[in-house]
Amino acid sequence: MISIGIVTAEQSMGMIREIEPAMREICDIEYLPYSTMHQLAHIYSQNAYHFDGLLFSGAFPYEYIAKYVGAVARPHAYFELTDRDYYKLFARLLYKNPNMDISRIAMDVPTVFLDFEHVFDSSRPVFFDAVLGSDIVMEQAYDAVIKQAVQLWCDKKIDMVISRLTNVIGKFAEAGIPCERLFPSPASMLETFHSLISKIQSRILDDSMIAIGLVLAVDEGEEARSALKAALASFNKNMGMALVVRESGACFELITSNDCLRELTKEYTHCLLSGYLAATLGGAVCIGWGLGRNAIQTRQNAMRALQQSRRNTQHSAYLMNAFEEEIGPLEHGKAVTVAGEPDAVIERVSRKLGISSANLQKLINLQEKRDTNRFSSAELAYYLNITPRSASRILAKLAEYGGAEVVQSVQASPKGRPFMIYEVDYRKLDKALALPSMPI
Repeated sequence: MISIGIVTAEQSMGMIREIEPAMREICDIEYLPYSTMHQLAHIYSQNAYHFDGLLFSGAFPYEYIAKYVGAVARPHAYFELTDRDYYKLFARLLYKNPNMDISRIAMDVPTVFLDFEHVFDSSRPVFFDAVLGSDIVMEQAYDAVIKQAVQLWCDKKIDMVISRLTNVIGKFAEAGIPCERLFPSPASMLETFHSLISKIQSRILDDSMIAIGLVLAVDEGEEARSALKAALASFNKNMGMALVVRESGACFELITSNDCLRELTKEYTHCLLSGYLAATLGGAVCIGWGLGRNAIQTRQNAMRALQQSRRNTQHSAYLMNAFEEEIGPLEHGKAVTVAGEPDAVIERVSRKLGISSANLQKLINLQEKRDTNRFSSAELAYYLNITPRSASRILAKLAEYGGAEVVQSVQASPKGRPFMIYEVDYRKLDKALALPSMPI
């Protein structure tokens, strides 16, 4: 049976439960509730790959994961507000309060177009500054919204607050600010749910395709071939014998399913096999993966991918999919991950700097893994799987508080702009931020 993980703010679970019976008739569901952004990142990282699909309670948690943790690889969807949801809420408020001044309401920036000026006679609410997808650090969005609302309330500029950030509703109530919660209607949520089920079913059919890998040792000779054969057998054993391995001319042929290939390549981005063979054999090995609608097309695509791997100077793995699109090179050994709850000191430092604790921990792990504390923004973006802009912001924030300094300016080309090499030293952050020692 299909399984879906529902990533939701704790305060939103009650509303989602309204459609729970309808969902359970079709699939197994499990709630993954969070109350803070740090919890969200941790819960997602620990549970995302246990489900066939993921359903987010709104755009906010989805955007946060996509921006700070990485692309959501599983089929996914998030509940969206429609214009009907907004107008329904305003109609209810105006029915209860006919003299309500719309300009004295503070609310999130709408996710759909609402013609406030036409409907409410040239008036519109006050919109919060924290906007999804903007440059504001999303981890600080809760605090930013609360702070702005309280200030507007104290200045007597608003009479109430409307927000879809359900985890902050309680904070408004504590401050004595009247508030209304925005959430999609049950009908809208069910539409989103059924759309996700269709995506998952399509993925299941796609995963049933055959996948073929061709592996070739660059060094010729019986000794190299025997070593490769033994390494492949060992790798297959470690993977629970998920591959059929057989000799095919000068190559070794690996037969499996597309579903298994997704796991072996981390959704077509890395090649676990390349990393294993590089560590085990030391010598260069070419790998080509192929997907297709039938065995002939699949093997032809694997051959084309193998040829590309042989042409590549690093002999990286490549993949040719059923649409004959070339994917690669598939990297190995560069991924930096975070296991377990973030360290308490790292959490405090991340809040002070406005950097996600996950990225800060990854940077520390990367420093240990590469045995160096010098990075350019491009290197950091590559290893942490974030945008160069985000990497530059992290290094700039560290430098602002003394945790990093520019040690070299490199001119990559005569006409291009130079890029900076930073040396990171967390010990200098301790004094600047008045915190206990950072783990090194």
